[in-house]
Amino acid sequence: MNLSRYPEETGQMTINGKKMEWTFRRSKAESAFGIRGTRIFALTLKKDGSVVGDYNMGWDKKIPSEDEESVLCLTYLLDRFGKQKKKEKKNAW
Repeated sequence: MNLSRYPEETGQMTINGKKMEWTFRRSKAESAFGIRGTRIFALTLKKDGSVVGDYNMGWDKKIPSEDEESVLCLTYLLDRFGKQKKKEKKNAW
């Protein structure tokens, strides 16, 4: 896979006082290679500077389900960036 076609996207937020940072790559369409079938096929998620999750078309380091901040951050990323945008229909009139 030619990763240069898919630029890295980065960001950060604070959840419950914990600094969450991420770097991910996403495709134009949802895919079986993406996390839970989304567009995000590569993700590194850090919590206060330590890697808590790493995904590259499969989990190399899975986020623990009891890690509330990381799960909330992952949910946000999948909802915000993982879904394919729906095209709006233009009015015929």
